[in-house]
Amino acid sequence: MNNPFEVLFVLGAGFFYILFAGAYAFSYTVFKMSGRNIYKQLIFAFLAGMLYTSYILTTNGIFDPFWKWLIAIATLVYIFIPFGMWKVVLKIEEHERELKRKGES
Repeated sequence: MNNPFEVLFVLGAGFFYILFAGAYAFSYTVFKMSGRNIYKQLIFAFLAGMLYTSYILTTNGIFDPFWKWLIAIATLVYIFIPFGMWKVVLKIEEHERELKRKGES
């Protein structure tokens, strides 16, 4: 049987994993919109927190290997999601400008 404190530790790591992942994506978006370097440092801090909590979640004895692999793969994918979504936003904005230009002429 698992130690209750270990279960609480993993539960906390899961909470902070989600918190850091959301803060990472949000700070990336704010950085791209403003271009201020302070947000760039926050991006790396939140990314480091997300990677550390992912490490905690994948090295504990509570999860089966399936869940450990799922967390590891999700973390690797989530690192690149903000980059891809920013490109999608720029393409949508460009498309809307094009439609607006065609409507004016």
